[in-house]
Amino acid sequence: MPDNEPYAVTARYVPAPTAAEVGGDWYDCFPLPDDASALIIGDVVGHDVQAAVTMSQLRNMLRALACDRRELPGDILRRLDLISDTLYPAHIASCIYARLEASSHGCWHLRFSNAGHPPPLLVGHDGDTRYLDDSHGLLLGVDTTRSRPDREEILKPAATLLLYTDGLIARPGESVEDRLHRLREEAAALARESLSTFCDAILADLGTGSTDDIALLAVRMPP
Repeated sequence: MPDNEPYAVTARYVPAPTAAEVGGDWYDCFPLPDDASALIIGDVVGHDVQAAVTMSQLRNMLRALACDRRELPGDILRRLDLISDTLYPAHIASCIYARLEASSHGCWHLRFSNAGHPPPLLVGHDGDTRYLDDSHGLLLGVDTTRSRPDREEILKPAATLLLYTDGLIARPGESVEDRLHRLREEAAALARESLSTFCDAILADLGTGSTDDIALLAVRMPP
């Protein structure tokens, strides 16, 4: 994770218990050439070596596309989908690609595209929470002809943005809606804790009992 940015960033990864620490979840955060930052979370379907290999290839291709082209996140994911369909046909993945850059009056501008991934959770410093769930697109590897929507959001000072994979919210016998509600409640209670405590407490509360790997990427805006 970058350590010289004005915002704080923390990530966690917990491997699937039955996959010998191999899986398709990944997170990424790095500075872009135009002074924005890239935030990425993704999940290649599968729990084997092939899923891990495909994940590493997608991660590197997305890094290259993000650094080479100053385009909207939806356009970047469309390019990634076309490349993946050519090189890795029949592989399915979800992904969020976001650009974060400073805005006016101490706020931050977030622009992102969501390819079939669980929605980002925005947590205000006052504990107000909401999911950014109105820009859901198709998974990567489903239909390369479809355009991909973008979503914009202004992040206020001291707000926290949480990206996560479905291993955090999917449990046999439990509804995803209930798990998402529980995640909101937990994140609201932790809104003013350190980012490290924020991530560790969420994993402790919601990460137990998962049969999938779990990745978290949390970013907190400066006060």
